[in-house]
Amino acid sequence: MKTSIDLPDSLHHKAQARAAEQGVSLGEIVVAALEKGLDPARAATRHPGEPHFEIDELGLPRLRRMPGDTTVITEELLNLLREREGV
Repeated sequence: MKTSIDLPDSLHHKAQARAAEQGVSLGEIVVAALEKGLDPARAATRHPGEPHFEIDELGLPRLRRMPGDTTVITEELLNLLREREGV
């Protein structure tokens, strides 16, 4: 889901800098921060920039699931992840 939020300039610059350091998008940094603030136990298993896909023994991309992840996998989610990661 897309949304708009107002951030103080200093926070926006810090978040952009962190995203650049980690080689991820600003959105991924915001999502990680929200997960950490709203569900610290789940956030501990996720790392910004970590790919959602891994390559299996046949060389095919496989969706990586995090421990305790109950996300429902839909075609829309898969297409979003494929587009984001170039798979």
